[in-house]
Amino acid sequence: MAPGQIRVNIFGTEYTLLSDGNETFVNEIAQYVDKKMREIDKSSAIKSVNKIAILAALNIAEELYQERDYRNKLLDQLNEEAKNLNESIQDVLSE
Repeated sequence: MAPGQIRVNIFGTEYTLLSDGNETFVNEIAQYVDKKMREIDKSSAIKSVNKIAILAALNIAEELYQERDYRNKLLDQLNEEAKNLNESIQDVLSE
């Protein structure tokens, strides 16, 4: 295998992927995708690997969007708190 390549197994198929050197991270991602596909396979009558992969991708994308939304709300809240703290500091300093 060439440098930077890593083999992973997702839903019974082996893939050779390029890695930036963080093989552990790539393996964790592959295992997560495999887990999602197996969850869909168990909970549905779908037998098409392509359809299972698409549903897994949609589920993972939904999780990503929910996490981004949550992060953005936290950042907004943090920015608001920082603004309020800055105003309080300015008020104390101007007295």
